[in-house]
Amino acid sequence: MTNSVPGPNRRSVLAAGLAATTTGASTIVADTPANVAPEIKSSVRVAAVSFALPFHDHRADGVNLKGLREITAKIVNDKPDFICFPEACACAAKGFAAGIKTAPQLDPYVAEVARIAKEFKVNVIAPFLERSGDRVYNSVPIVDRQGRLVLVYRKNYPTIGELEAGISPGREVPVAECDGIRVGAAVCFDANFDSIAAELERQKARLVFWPSMYWGGQLLQHWALRYGFSIVIAYNAESAIIDMTGKYLARQGNDSLKVRQKLLPPWALADIRINRELFHLDDNQTKFPAMREKYGPNIDIHVMEPEGFFLLESKQPGLTVESIAASFKLETLRDYLARSKAMREKNI
Repeated sequence: MTNSVPGPNRRSVLAAGLAATTTGASTIVADTPANVAPEIKSSVRVAAVSFALPFHDHRADGVNLKGLREITAKIVNDKPDFICFPEACACAAKGFAAGIKTAPQLDPYVAEVARIAKEFKVNVIAPFLERSGDRVYNSVPIVDRQGRLVLVYRKNYPTIGELEAGISPGREVPVAECDGIRVGAAVCFDANFDSIAAELERQKARLVFWPSMYWGGQLLQHWALRYGFSIVIAYNAESAIIDMTGKYLARQGNDSLKVRQKLLPPWALADIRINRELFHLDDNQTKFPAMREKYGPNIDIHVMEPEGFFLLESKQPGLTVESIAASFKLETLRDYLARSKAMREKNI
């Protein structure tokens, strides 16, 4: 799969601080200066918000994200790095049929999201229905805190109801660097198709945003545990954040009791540890003593014995888990299973 199909006006769009696509999902990212070393993050703070905008004809009357800006102004008091909103949150107030008729194009929509992201200096994921030529997609743009479009994911597996209404399926599963972490997205019904998770894993996603119109439940816990990324669930009833271990770190939204009692806000918030990698115990576990002797309290080895997996985490500033793995010749679960599959094919 390719990660991006740049549009014809790429140069002018980049000059304005945005990147856009007209024919495919995008992972266009602004260049990083060669003399600036990327920051090694140990964790990121994420807010998953239960929220939807009231109906507005973004196509005829221009994109209006006033309500999104207003709730973002409240959320940033919790100092998140990323804010994720639910599936089609800007366009689905009257259902998909009305949303399709009023769906805006990518450029003007992302321009408004970018203004919010830049104003509050936060990475924003605000899903919408995207008009592109004669097609409409259920899309998830990720915009960084500088207002740059990092990627656009188009829902690969719309429901039968969406397809009948006129939503077109996307074909790509882009992953890109945002704020020092590899990010990707999937949407709602996509959770039923492990090929999406496998492609996110192949591209080494560490943080996956999953805007939705249902909970996902154990399907997403399986994704997190098996494919080695944390998942941010944004759903209008109750949002949540799932750790790489498959465990929930937070759940909160409009249907949560304390939110209904107006004692808590309608968003889930969590700090996600991200300087981690997933491995199989096979051929790796015998190296645990030497790893602990060298790094001591600067690493964490979280063993999931029933699954045969472990998570290796670096706690030392400036030290990546990849560099630890390389020094001990550890093979990631991703690479181990790929090697196993290749060997199987040779022996059929």
